[in-house]
Parts: sequence; structure tokens; C-alpha cells
Amino acid sequence: MGNVGDGGGTTLKAGQSTWLIVAAAMVPLLLFAIFQVGFAAREQRQALEARALNVADKLILAADAETVRYGTLLDTLATSRGLRERDWPRLAERFAELQKLHPDLRGLTIEDEKGTLVTRTGLPIERATVVGDGNTASRPMFTGFVRAAGCRCLMFERAGVTDDGQSVVVTLVTDSALLQRLLPSNNNYEVTALTGPKARFIARSLGENQRFGTLASTYLQKAVASGLGAGIYRGRTLEGFENYTAFARSDRTGWTAHVALGSNYIDNPARKFLASLVTAALLSLLLAGLLIAFALRQMKEARLLAERMQQAQKMEALGQLTGGLAHDFNNLLTPVIGVLDQLTRRDGLDERGRKLATGALSSAQRAAKLTQQLLAFSRRQRLTVEPVDVTGLLANVSQLVDRTISSRHSFTVEAEPDTFCVLSDLTQLELALLNLAINARDASPDGGEITLKVARELEGGGSTGFVRFDMIDRGSGMDDDTRRRALEPFFTTKPTGRGTGLGLAQVFGVVEQSGGSVEIDSAPGAGTTVTLRLPACAEDDAKAIRPTAVDGDTAADRALRLLVVDDDPEVRATLAQMLSEAGHSVDAVANGHSALAAIATERFDLVVSDYLMPEMSGAELIREARQVRPDLPFLIVSGFADSDELVRTCPDTARIGKPLVARELLAAVEDAAR
Repeated sequence: MGNVGDGGGTTLKAGQSTWLIVAAAMVPLLLFAIFQVGFAAREQRQALEARALNVADKLILAADAETVRYGTLLDTLATSRGLRERDWPRLAERFAELQKLHPDLRGLTIEDEKGTLVTRTGLPIERATVVGDGNTASRPMFTGFVRAAGCRCLMFERAGVTDDGQSVVVTLVTDSALLQRLLPSNNNYEVTALTGPKARFIARSLGENQRFGTLASTYLQKAVASGLGAGIYRGRTLEGFENYTAFARSDRTGWTAHVALGSNYIDNPARKFLASLVTAALLSLLLAGLLIAFALRQMKEARLLAERMQQAQKMEALGQLTGGLAHDFNNLLTPVIGVLDQLTRRDGLDERGRKLATGALSSAQRAAKLTQQLLAFSRRQRLTVEPVDVTGLLANVSQLVDRTISSRHSFTVEAEPDTFCVLSDLTQLELALLNLAINARDASPDGGEITLKVARELEGGGSTGFVRFDMIDRGSGMDDDTRRRALEPFFTTKPTGRGTGLGLAQVFGVVEQSGGSVEIDSAPGAGTTVTLRLPACAEDDAKAIRPTAVDGDTAADRALRLLVVDDDPEVRATLAQMLSEAGHSVDAVANGHSALAAIATERFDLVVSDYLMPEMSGAELIREARQVRPDLPFLIVSGFADSDELVRTCPDTARIGKPLVARELLAAVEDAAR
């Protein structure tokens, strides 16, 4: 075997020049093939873009023609004899004449300079959204949306003057159905739309009744805000379709037309280019084999160096890793727990389905609890010292230990009846006791007994004192040197790969921050007793133990106008559904910029926002929003791990962690909106 290795090294060196020659010959051919495929894909893409831009341009030109017609009709009415002479019946007759020729005219309103209604004919306005385009140079000026008597209507206005010198505002109400019919029916386009200058839908090929007058997607809003006359942008529609969208803007009205291309536009050129990259990757793997052979020695040396550095960096790396994982994992668990929680409350769910949903919810909540334990283990989360119910604590620890130490060991809890409350952090104390049980298991032979004894220690004969937790095993025990170093971070006597040396260090950190102490009594062959002393609750503290929440009706006490802000679409949809089903009116946006735009135009009772978001964090959103609405309350709903940063950057702001169920979310919303 050794001889084969020596001969192989000589062969690699002798064949090196041959491989380099082959690589030199193959690389130009490979690059040429990739460039050809890439060029063809680019040509196909450009052709599709040009076609879509042409469709968008035609659509906006057709819309411009309609607004010119509205302008002519408004001019006719604003200069008519009936208006000039303030003969309102005559003006109504003139409007009726025009309506016969233009059935999309639905109503006419005359107001004085102060906005007082002078006369109205035609369709009464029941609900209007005013979004004046600010383009006073254009005639007519588009001023907003009207929903009345089954009509999705638009408002256009211009000024008029009566013969006696009185200025009036003439508002024409028109049916948007004609603009809806202008949208192309080409099946190549998933969605087409016309939007006003504030990125609100005027006409749309999908969900036109639901979307009329509402804000468009974040991607469309950015395209409108860019001020460009035409272009292509990539995004996601409100229905969740990923696409490329061509848009064109009207210089006259500021309206924009949007044409979303089908998925083939994205996939087909990408597949062709991917095929070329796969070919290049296969050839690259052949060339990489030689480099790997030469790099083995360097890799071995680098690995040894990394192992020497790993011990010193372990705590920091663990904290950063678990912090990042916890945020993403909490975001993943939020929609899972939210949907399962809603399923368990559905009246129409049969017993088997309810049992399955309840089991799945329990598993997801255990996963969420595990995430919190990881954060406590890595010290990425602030310790919350509060009254802890010892009875419930011991029940939870028993379940955790039973699932962890296997059936080859016996675990017993012995608690005195007056040890009902202790001051600590519930999650971290559970983890500390679990770590002690795992250490006891590893030190005990199969069949060994592990006992957790809990007793009250009064201080100076008074009513307060400590609660003592003794974790006892009859295992191998420790010598004096091991016992003295047991609480040091990274110190372990376990074989490589079986212990990190962080378990007892975490126990010490939890107890110390809770105001308690840790003692270890052990001798070789005599087993080990680890004693935790934690402050017992005073009488007032014991009353502060919060009872376990009871599942029940999640209907809100009062209906609120809410804005949900989260960059994760599944989390955003889950939170919005929880709140909507409880009776609240909810708008949902994907980032802080969209939230600021909504806050500037809508009146919300509360903003429910994520903390970590691209471009603008939850803390930055709060600062910007309160410049517009100083009194606007916020609720931060976040799976972010660093609770110290949350407290520092979002002071005086209500917070709740992900994942959560509807009951918890609604309670937090009610508290934050008070």
C-alpha cells in the first residue's frame, strides 16, 4: 500500500503538463460554447422584453385617449350655459344628453371653493378614496376612486366659473369598466394592470373588483416611484406569481401600464444557460481532480490549524450561529404553528383531523422551545428573572429528561410540598436541570439511578430563603482537580465529539444571574451531587406567577385598523389571517418603505412589524413613522435572538416573540393598542 502511494505521487507530477495542455485547449472551446448559449438566451429575452414594452406602451396610449375624452366632456360641462347661469336643472339635462352618447358617464358633482356641495346629478357617491395626482398641468385631473351602486368608478375634476364670477369645482364620475376592457387578453401575460400615480389599481386583469383602488405590490410601487418612463422590473404579484414586468408611464396623467410576463420567460433562457454551466462544471470537476491531489497536504495542515483555533472561538461562533438560526427557524415555525393552531379551532374538523393537528402543533411548539433553549445555551438571550412555578417546572423537566436519558437509567423527582415558587428564568432553568441530568446519565452505568431532590431552605428563621435543587447520581464521580475545574467553559472529561464543556458553565451562568449559587460534592467512585440554590419567592412574588393561558375564542374585544409588516410572505400571510379572523381590518406589506407609504395615506390603530427586514429594520421603521404619526403604537413580532438589542433599539415598544399562536398575538395586539 505504501509503494502504491509513492508511485502515485510520481505519476501525478509527470502527468501535470499533459493535464495543463488539455485544459488550455478545452477552456477556449468551453468559453465559446457558454458565450453562444448566453448570447442566444439574451437575444430571446430582449425580444420578449421589447414585445411586452410595446404592449404596455399601447395600453397607456389607449388610456390617455380615454382621459382626453373625459377632458373634453368636462370642458363641455364646465363651460355650458347651465353652469354659467347656475341653472342646475339645465346642467342636469346637458349631462343626460352627454350620458346617452357616453354610457360610461355616471355622475356629475358641483362644489363651491370651500368644498360645499352645490348640486349633484347621476350616481350618488357612497364611498370615495381621494388620491389627487398633484398634476395640475393635466386636464382633466384624476382625483380618486369611487365605489357606488355596483360601480367601480373614477373621479376627474376641473375648475369652472359662473357668470357672476363664482369659482366652482366640476367633478365627473366615470365607470372604469371601459378602461378594464382595454387590458390585453394575451395568455402570455399572467397579469396586466393600469395604476394611478400613487400606485393604486385603476384596472387589473385579475381580481379587479377586490383590487380596485388598492395599493399595488411593493415591486410595482417601486417602479412607479422610480419616475422612469418605461422599463422592466422583476418582482412578485399580489397572487404570488414571480415574473418580469414591463411598464410604461403616461407623461400626461402620470398613470402607468404594467404587463407581467409568464414563467416561461424566466425559465427557458435560464435552463439553456444552466445546461451550459452544467457542462462547464463537469469539465471543471475533471480539472479539479488534479488540484485536489496537490491540495491534500495543505488541507490537512489547514484543518489542524482550524482545530487549534476552534476552541478559542467556540463560544462566539456558537452564539452567532444559534442567533442566526433561531431567527430563521422562528420565522419558519411561525406560519406552521399559526396554521395548526387555527386548524385545531375549526368546528368542521373531524376528531381524527383534530387529533393529528393537535399532535403536530405540540411537536412544532416543542421545536420552538428547543430554539429558545439553544439561545439560552449560547447566551444570546437576556435572562428574564421572574417567579417560576416549581411544580410546573419539575413536570416539564421530567418529560424532557425521560425523552433524553433513555430507558437504561431511572430518573426520580423528590420535592417537598412547600417548594412552590423560585426566582429564575423558566426556560434557562429547565435547560440547566436537563444538562445536569445528562451529565449524571453519562457518569452512571446502565441501570443507574438519578435523583432530583428539591427542598426549601429558610434564611435566618424567616419566611424567605432559597430553594435547593440536588441532582444526585451514583456514577464514577470526580477527583478534586476535575471538581474544581468543572464549571470552567469548555472543560470536559468526555471523549472527543461527545461533550462541549459548556453544560455546567451554562448552569453556573443561569444560577449566578438569578442570584443563587452552585456547589459540587463528588469523589471518585462515590457519585456526584450538584446543588443549585436559587432565591425563593416572597409572598408578593408568588402572587405574580401567571396562570397558564387557556385556549378559547380568539375573537378580538374591539375591531382595529392594523398594518402588518414582514418581509417573509408566509409569516406575513399567517399574521394577517390570524388578525383578520379575529375581526380586525388588516393591511399587509413586505417592507418598511411600503409601510411608511401606507401610514402616510391611511389611519391605522396599530402597526404589527417584524424587526429584522431588508433595507429598513423594525426600529428604523418606528423612528421614521413617528415623524409622521408620533402617537402611532407599534408591536414588534420577531424571532430575532438578541433581546438586548431589541430593548436598546426599540425602547417603550411592545414586543412578542415568534413563533406564536393566535391567542398570544391577539392579547399582545390588545395590550399594545391601548
